Amino acid sequence: MQPLLTLQHVKKSFLQPNQQLFGRKRNSIINDVSLNLYAGECLGIVGESGSGKSTLGKLILGLEKPDSGTILFDNINIHQRHNKSSMIRKHISAVFQDYTASVNPYFTVAQIIGEPLDIHESLSQSDRNKRIEELLLQVGLDHSFFCRYSHQMSGGQLQRVCIARAIACRPKFILFDEAVSSLDISVQTQILELLAKLHHQLGLTTIFITHDLTTVTYLCHRVAFFYQGKIIEEVNPMSQLGQVKHPYSQQLLQSVLGF
Repeated sequence: MQPLLTLQHVKKSFLQPNQQLFGRKRNSIINDVSLNLYAGECLGIVGESGSGKSTLGKLILGLEKPDSGTILFDNINIHQRHNKSSMIRKHISAVFQDYTASVNPYFTVAQIIGEPLDIHESLSQSDRNKRIEELLLQVGLDHSFFCRYSHQMSGGQLQRVCIARAIACRPKFILFDEAVSSLDISVQTQILELLAKLHHQLGLTTIFITHDLTTVTYLCHRVAFFYQGKIIEEVNPMSQLGQVKHPYSQQLLQSVLGF
């Protein structure tokens, strides 16, 4: 079976800050990363802050361009210029850690969820409203949220709205970047339960980027440990999690799960 998403020897660096005018020294952030993701899978990418995992997420979403290497989605190079505005954008979505910054504060919930529908679908106003209502119910919100603004909701409710927006056009792939880490523990559990339900109902294909191994064990089919810009170890299936060999992976397990 052909992967839905493939990364081949991807590298990314940025210019070092505070250099002289013509300074060209660079910090290497992503160091030769290769991976495959198959339809229906949930892959966890776990690493500490500063490991480069969020930069990897931006590369996968097309928000940053790799220095070298290839990123293929449905066997299409997402960074080739003629593909950037193509229909593959309809099939790639994301949910980020900062739910407040992810939405326009002047938009109602209906406008927030309706954004991708307006871009990628040709719906009548009644069909658009019906679809938004369906999406609200899918993420556990009722009609009363239709006309609310972001400041009128809790963090968990707003993140549910962001999830509804992410699934609005039935994407083939969704990237979650620390999507629950800013929420209270009890709310995190509720959102993880929602994501597990949606993964089953919609047959989602996802990457879950996080520093929290507990999140990964709840949602993911397999996990990649990310350290200093590279994948240092993969666990597949998750039942083998307690048998990791790299010292960094063992350290994370010992500190979080008590292995």
